Amino acid sequence: MIRDMGNQFGKIGTWVLITLALLVVGSGGYFLTHLQTTSPMGTATTTPPVIGNTYGMIQYTDPDFGFTFWYPSSWQILPTTMKDTTSFPGGTLVKTLQVGSPGNVMIYIVDSSARTITDEQNGHASPIGQTKYFFDSTSNQWMTAFPDSASEGSTRATTTADVSNTTMSGLIMLPSGRRFDTSIIPLSTTIFLVVSDGGGNNAAVLAKTTSLIGVSVNPSVLSSALQTEATAYINTHSQACPQIAKQCLDGSYVGPTDANCTFVCPASTTQKDSGTLQGNMTIGPICPVEQVGHPCNPTPQMYAAHQVFVYNSSRTKLITTLIPDAQGNFSASLPVGTYLVDVQHQGVGAVTGVPATTAIVSGNTTSLSINIDTGIR
Repeated sequence: MIRDMGNQFGKIGTWVLITLALLVVGSGGYFLTHLQTTSPMGTATTTPPVIGNTYGMIQYTDPDFGFTFWYPSSWQILPTTMKDTTSFPGGTLVKTLQVGSPGNVMIYIVDSSARTITDEQNGHASPIGQTKYFFDSTSNQWMTAFPDSASEGSTRATTTADVSNTTMSGLIMLPSGRRFDTSIIPLSTTIFLVVSDGGGNNAAVLAKTTSLIGVSVNPSVLSSALQTEATAYINTHSQACPQIAKQCLDGSYVGPTDANCTFVCPASTTQKDSGTLQGNMTIGPICPVEQVGHPCNPTPQMYAAHQVFVYNSSRTKLITTLIPDAQGNFSASLPVGTYLVDVQHQGVGAVTGVPATTAIVSGNTTSLSINIDTGIR
């Protein structure tokens, strides 16, 4: 036993390093390791992100499946989890994200061990056939079985898929079939995003802003993508800005003051109308064994992946979304009132401290502590 101690210590050290590498890569969501270790789905730039003008767009982060995208700040996202094995052939529909009101953009997250995906659900537009994609492990490339030229009843030839179109971070965007406004984004060879809407090109411009958590995007590419997305929403909805108006702390509403959708509240809005929500988030354990001199601390990406949602007291309206900084701190100035604060609860580990009903008092600071237990032991 004593003679083998050195070998055992070496093995433990190796596993600690592997565990650290897997955790530091992304958000800590249980699907993220799977996404990062399957075959590459495209290339990505490594320029440090510098976000300037976001053109009224804000970023959504999905810690469960390790991806992000940008959408209009005035819209809300309704996530729904499920286990639907009938909608997409060869795969299981595990989650949907309704972006904005019904009829805007819907994102379907499909887990397919068969490495296949279709651009639409079964029976969506019969008799038009679905475009089907699959990953061929022999040739290490994506194939399509129902090309756009194939109609119901005709020969459905198999050919190499068009992978020339990518998101701003380099993820492949597989084209949809005839008549469909759908973008298919493989996050891996088995996890897919099917981004669709009821018309226009909203789905395509939103899909273009998709990235994996932790992947840096060239600032100019990001700015261009967000400007294109904002313009598409403006044209589709015939609005001057994606967000029509903003409610100020004094209860009044103001419209945008320039082409960049800037909102300026009246100077009469003072501190007495509001209070501050201030909190700290802790995440851990990060690794099962911590070596001396090598602490296992959460990465900034892990904190950013656990967004804090502030709702009205009845949880019928999302007031704001807060992203913890690299130390897990978050804060916001809110109008006086009662709010419900929560985070997105994942299937692994446990969360304490939220949901919490919080009262904001005029001129005061209300503190909140949130602990994310990763379940690692």
